[in-house]
Amino acid sequence: MPDNTSPAANPLPQGTALVLLGGGARTAYQAGVLGGIGEVLQAQGWPAQRNPFPVVCGTSAGAINAAYYASRCTDWPQALRTMQTLWSTLQAHEVFEVGTLHLLRGGLRWLGLMAFGWLWKQNPRALLDNTPLADTLGRLLHFDAVDAAIQSGALRALSVATSSYTSGRHITFFQAQADVQPWRRPGLWGIAQPIGVEHLLASSALPFVFPATPLWGEAGPEYFGDGAMRQLAPLAPAIHLGAQRAVAIGVAEPHPQAGAVRTHLPPYPSVAEIAAHAMSSVFLDTLRADAQQAGRLNRMLADLPGDVRASLPYRPLPTLTLLPSKSINAVAARHWHTMPRSARLLLQSVGMGAGSGAALASYLLFTPDYLDALVQLGRADALAQREIIAAFFAETGPAG
Repeated sequence: MPDNTSPAANPLPQGTALVLLGGGARTAYQAGVLGGIGEVLQAQGWPAQRNPFPVVCGTSAGAINAAYYASRCTDWPQALRTMQTLWSTLQAHEVFEVGTLHLLRGGLRWLGLMAFGWLWKQNPRALLDNTPLADTLGRLLHFDAVDAAIQSGALRALSVATSSYTSGRHITFFQAQADVQPWRRPGLWGIAQPIGVEHLLASSALPFVFPATPLWGEAGPEYFGDGAMRQLAPLAPAIHLGAQRAVAIGVAEPHPQAGAVRTHLPPYPSVAEIAAHAMSSVFLDTLRADAQQAGRLNRMLADLPGDVRASLPYRPLPTLTLLPSKSINAVAARHWHTMPRSARLLLQSVGMGAGSGAALASYLLFTPDYLDALVQLGRADALAQREIIAAFFAETGPAG
């Protein structure tokens, strides 16, 4: 297969990409941000029939938001309103099994196989059963509408990032207009394929927490997990799919401020604290770095003479990055008590909870009170940057 990663093989820049990173329940924050952006765009006069995001890229639970938006982009204001409502009312039993016996059986089996799997020659699949999520996605998403939006020109492309446990590659599956070609870079592939529920389950399969999902890769069937793993350049799919600019919404914690000097060694970290630290590295740290790299490249290209710039295999990607202004971990700590009791007892056994385990809890606390708090935080953050958002979209404008 030829290498399609050169800019000459990429489609011409067209429109703004929406890049949605994820992180389990934390992803509710994106729905609020998008709601705020929608209010700003409507105030600018954007018609409901003109999709402001012709390229939509999703990673992890952000892929679910991406697919939901893409399937309803022909009436984007309504899509953004219903997305907020869906997140604000989502419950844990719609994402994973919460029955006491089911959780106990799954937890004991996972812990037992972790300890004695070498003896039985079996591997633990996952801590939680996300079969309800498959049912929820099947009910809410209509993938034929994605194809219809692409055929009508309302949507240029939808992409879903995954990570292959089988090959070790980071693979972006995409559904797009005919001129968009697959790409290959070392360890990073783009494969054209109709997007379905199984792609979203794979992209959002938190490692160890939810089971890997089989998909058909380039060389046959493979097992795939969360798309945030090995995703060093979350803006790359937007470039390959022909975006002219990008709005990227992450769910990272704000940069911590320096605390008081510690004189005593703190308690040894719990399993939940170590897992939360690993999760942060997997899910939350790459967007800032990639956006900074894009900004440096944009400034370098702007300083070059036009003829030199035209000869280089690069093009600018103006990027608006939106991240939480307040700690999502702190929000999770306040709402941990709303987790169903059976799930709370199981997860507390590994240190998850309202104290030092709140960071890990923030990924799995699928309860309406917590999720609605994140939606409201996202909307407030977006409206607080109303002028920046309006200026970013002013160049394309409602009539552009």
